[in-house]
Amino acid sequence: MLEVSLQYLAVALIGACVGIGELVSRYQDNPYEAIRNRHAVLYTVINVLAAIVALLALKTVRGQDPLGDQNAADRIGYTLLAGFGAMGILRSSAFTLRAGNNDVSIGPSALLQIILSATDRAVDRARATVRAERMAKTMKDLEFSHVAISLPQLAFTMMQNVTMEEKQDLAEEISRLREQDMDAAMKSICLGLALSNIVGQSVVDAAVAAIRQTRKPDAAPAPIQASIPAEALVVPSAAPR
Repeated sequence: MLEVSLQYLAVALIGACVGIGELVSRYQDNPYEAIRNRHAVLYTVINVLAAIVALLALKTVRGQDPLGDQNAADRIGYTLLAGFGAMGILRSSAFTLRAGNNDVSIGPSALLQIILSATDRAVDRARATVRAERMAKTMKDLEFSHVAISLPQLAFTMMQNVTMEEKQDLAEEISRLREQDMDAAMKSICLGLALSNIVGQSVVDAAVAAIRQTRKPDAAPAPIQASIPAEALVVPSAAPR
């Protein structure tokens, strides 16, 4: 019986890991905020239940007792087949309908997409105020025109896995911000938020701190020295004997 319980636990973990991994990939700046949202929990639970139901169905179809024991090879094979097979079925669609300019999938994937959309909205609403306040403090007194190039370049250099596509997307966003008729401080905040979507808030904070440290105060003017007469620089000759 212990082996059966471990088998169902393994299948549930496969479903949970797939669901959590999908959510984490959508919120790279702060994945923890995504997975603890109640909509994200529901999404993960659906993946877990699908994997468990798939294992039950697989054993039933094979004419076995769903709670009965199996040999080691069957347990491993059924666990992998049910865990990953259920994830594939959930993300499949029977057919696709064309509604206006959009393609609408009809099948299990439609349900997951609805829950994902609800999760996106819930996470965005929960984090919008916090992100705006923190970024306003981070980018305070930084002119957009002064950091539009240096800040992203520094942040990308600090990171090791930023793709060229992400860099190009940010470059396009910076170009759009330059053309916007808005306050320079607001442009700086928007720049920081767009950059944090790629590298995370902590990296933006560290990059801004580095930029501030490299700023040197204006050099003080050199003190005016009293002019020395040229005669004082000439060594007087020795008096004739």
